[in-house]
Amino acid sequence: MYNSLDYLAYPVIVSNHRQTTTFRKRLDLGNYISHKNRIEIVKPTVDTKPPAAHAHYILQMRKLQSEQKRIDKIEHENKQLCQKIANAHRGPAQVDCWNEYFSKRNQDVTSEIQQGTFSPEINRLLTTEKIQEEALGCRSRLESQSTPHWPDAQS
Repeated sequence: MYNSLDYLAYPVIVSNHRQTTTFRKRLDLGNYISHKNRIEIVKPTVDTKPPAAHAHYILQMRKLQSEQKRIDKIEHENKQLCQKIANAHRGPAQVDCWNEYFSKRNQDVTSEIQQGTFSPEINRLLTTEKIQEEALGCRSRLESQSTPHWPDAQS
């Protein structure tokens, strides 16, 4: 097992007694035996420690921020709904399901009427009266103007 052919790679020129092949063999054999003894003594163990926890894995700021934004939005909507419910309980009984869309043409006419709290029938009558008054005013303005005379027009 340990013959001199194994140690032919060592230098042939020996200037020190520690560089001889037999001494080198003894050192290597001693190191090998001590290593073998250490290996025999070792007992298998199971690593039961948890892996190292890193703060940036556990505490994910982006998720927390998006969750906080979502919660803030929900709280804001809840607050608005509570205010609407409180206004409904405080004030007199009114119909609150009217369509609030008005054309731009009739918006200024109906906005004056909407400020008063009338029944829908009275609001409708007032609106039609206002529109009729505006129509009569436009008609009278058109009738007061003479027909335009176009100089280049052929009759």
